[in-house]
Amino acid sequence: MKRILPALVLAAAVLLSGCGQDDETPWTRDPTSPAPPSATASPAPAATELADRYRKAGGDTDVYGIRHAKNKDGSLVLTVWTRKMTGYEPFDDFATNLASFLAAEGVRLDQGYVLNVYGPDGTRLHNYDTTPENNS
Repeated sequence: MKRILPALVLAAAVLLSGCGQDDETPWTRDPTSPAPPSATASPAPAATELADRYRKAGGDTDVYGIRHAKNKDGSLVLTVWTRKMTGYEPFDDFATNLASFLAAEGVRLDQGYVLNVYGPDGTRLHNYDTTPENNS
């Protein structure tokens, strides 16, 4: 009995210490996660390659990552990583250009999308929601 009690306490401490830990990177977690990309992380290779094509097609040269994924509700979530510190003005021009490029790439935008743009330090610069649920 004397050996079991310390072992149980140790096991409980180990199990409880893991609660609430989030070891996923922003690129593997749910795309609707409110957590912004970390300042030290970089976009996944597919997001970097898509941004390369965007820049070659005449898109903003500061964009270095673009990811598109459906969230658990089926809404399209676009994530953009940029080197800009203060965002895009006028934002509508940037969003329209990006949407046109993605549509040409075969991304379906007809049901709307949520666009999050993050600066180099992980700060969210823009959050733009065109989904029908939020634009009725």
